[in-house]
Amino acid sequence: MSGLHYDEFRLAPFLRSPGRRTAVCNEVVSAAQSGCVHLSFKFQLAEQTTVVWETVVGGRCLYLSIVQLPEGSKEAFVSLLEYAEEVLGCSHVLICFKKDRSDRAMLIRTFMFLGFEVIPPGHPMAPANNDHLYMLYEIE
Repeated sequence: MSGLHYDEFRLAPFLRSPGRRTAVCNEVVSAAQSGCVHLSFKFQLAEQTTVVWETVVGGRCLYLSIVQLPEGSKEAFVSLLEYAEEVLGCSHVLICFKKDRSDRAMLIRTFMFLGFEVIPPGHPMAPANNDHLYMLYEIE
């Protein structure tokens, strides 16, 4: 993968000052618009529960593969959507997960509730992969 790799764990010490935070955000947005950037988002849901989402931002789209969805992570996911819109300037969020997951129906319902739509195979924004289901969220 070309472009930059940003990891929330490594960036945390540098993002404590508002000026540095703005500079890093500008650098990430600039890199995402001209190529792609790998971003790791870490959310502390409870004392013993943390969720980490690995994403790629390319153009104005945030791509996210759903591997696990811990209980209580809905609010953290909504925060991720807000960050994609307000900070990264994304116009779309594309999620994918394996079609053979036992919780597939629940995932589809959950993400449809959040405004995602299932997109068909061959859709211009979905990679060619028959093992995965893709859902798209359009940021207005």
